[in-house]
Amino acid sequence: MDSRLNRLLIALGISVALQLVIVIAYSTTSAESMAAINRLAVLCGGNIAQGGYIQFITFFIFFWGVFEIRNFNKWLAYERKYFNTDILPKEEHTVLGPKEVNSIRVKVLEYLNAKKLDGLDANHFLLNLIKKAATKFRANHSADGAFSIVEAQSRINKEKSDSSQSHLRYILWAIPSVGFVGTVLGISQALSLANTGDIDLITQTLGVAFDTTLLALVLSVILMYSYHILQEKTENLHQDIEEFVVDNLINRIDVG
Repeated sequence: MDSRLNRLLIALGISVALQLVIVIAYSTTSAESMAAINRLAVLCGGNIAQGGYIQFITFFIFFWGVFEIRNFNKWLAYERKYFNTDILPKEEHTVLGPKEVNSIRVKVLEYLNAKKLDGLDANHFLLNLIKKAATKFRANHSADGAFSIVEAQSRINKEKSDSSQSHLRYILWAIPSVGFVGTVLGISQALSLANTGDIDLITQTLGVAFDTTLLALVLSVILMYSYHILQEKTENLHQDIEEFVVDNLINRIDVG
């Protein structure tokens, strides 16, 4: 999987490139000749001197969040590919005895050792769940004991997934917060200009101040929607893993 530093650098590069385009669009247009483009450029932070750097920070955090979600989706696809392997039998009437369960355990260990040699950064939730269930059955020859391990480990896996997304929840919180900071700074700047009597400048400063929050809220809504879809996919993955192991391992065990 991509490292977090790489994702940060890519997000920063895209944000810098986008900010350059926005600044150029702002500097080459005017409210009279190209009002719509100029207004959009102002909204997105084209006026660096009047707080456009806040929008730049907002875009950077947004793209960072986009790449984090993308990385989690890649991880989900990677974990799901093991459903299509021959680790567990899928034939309807297959029965597993102690010897067959131990063979499955050995096969899973071979898979895990191969992935360690590949240097892949993944949790292998399905493989580890099968290994733990097979190991438990090998110890006490109890299908109920193996099932209890599956239930307990599934809960742990869900908690691990939730914990791994904690920084993503921070990103979702940070985007509107940065927008609000920009608004507070803009209002403070506008108040400092009150004694100048320049109403147009004060109004323009206030407009830029509220633009920071508007942009942040729009980007936050987009990212939040993607995050909720990711959560649904993650929960479905863990449910499918548990169901897969129960159907194709636990329910097939026959201790004789």
